[in-house]
Amino acid sequence: MKLVSPLLKHVVYPAFHYSGQLSRIPLSGGCVAINYHGVLPPDHLDADPFLDGNLVRVEQFRRQLQFLKLRYQVISPDDFRSWIEQGAPLPPSAALITCDDGLLNTLTDMLPVLQTEDVRCLFFVTAASCGNHPGMLWYEELHHLMRAKPLTDAESQLPTEDGTTTASEGMHARWWSAVRRASRLEAAARADWIALLRSSRKTPDSSGSERRWRLLNATELTQLAAAGMTIGAHTVSHPVLSLCSDAEAKREIQASKAEIERVLGQTSWAFAYPFGDFLTMGQREMHLAQESGFSCAFLNILNGPPDRPKRFELPRVHVTLDMKLPEFAAHVSGLHARLQRAVRG
Repeated sequence: MKLVSPLLKHVVYPAFHYSGQLSRIPLSGGCVAINYHGVLPPDHLDADPFLDGNLVRVEQFRRQLQFLKLRYQVISPDDFRSWIEQGAPLPPSAALITCDDGLLNTLTDMLPVLQTEDVRCLFFVTAASCGNHPGMLWYEELHHLMRAKPLTDAESQLPTEDGTTTASEGMHARWWSAVRRASRLEAAARADWIALLRSSRKTPDSSGSERRWRLLNATELTQLAAAGMTIGAHTVSHPVLSLCSDAEAKREIQASKAEIERVLGQTSWAFAYPFGDFLTMGQREMHLAQESGFSCAFLNILNGPPDRPKRFELPRVHVTLDMKLPEFAAHVSGLHARLQRAVRG
């Protein structure tokens, strides 16, 4: 697919989109879920293609919502819950909007667009947003810290994993290796390790935009819920769950639900796996999500068979900064996933 992706993005998908053929493709599984990670605030300068690639621009987000409202039936999280728990019928071509991580810009920049377009979103936040001083996502801060100064041998004394990453493999490979290894630590130990790195470096440069980097705090999370949005859980600290011990994985999932319910005073019924692919979670995590009392759990990939998805491995269309409207339409329609399956044979 990588070899043909430029052709798909710039020729095939636009041809299908502008000819109206995508609208004739029936949805698989009854409902398509579309996933965001927030929007880029206007005061966020010099967007980093790597770190910011999972976010979208405000007008890009608005155009995508308007497209969905025109071509699909955008449902509320409550409608989705009734479908998944009780088998209530959904309208044809149903689409659900979700958003992971709980960055501050979801309240300051994303919510106004949702309200203008009269769309309800299912937000997934970590337990950090249930406190007063949530800070940044630890793995994003780690990227800033490693870019400011590479890890020393003393600083990189993390649990080991299969394979080694060398300096010649590049910054992003070394960072992801550190993320995986740090995910083997308990959350408190990982936070202490990040604090140690922070103390030996300058404060990461966030281009002056707190809205880009900071997570929602408890007051802001309450405001988001009061605006009619639904809040789901995204673990306590956003580790690679598959690398956590059994006890830590269970705590990450169960405690995130408990903390959100404590702050909001309402049931948190949906869960989203951090990083959300089959390299970062598996059967154990699905079982733990079900055991913890969630009604369903979401991946961050649109993958799997074309029949009704399983409740604890629900696929989603992962929206990125470089995704133009024809490509977005191809993903939502299921064309992209069909082509992936055809290539795999």
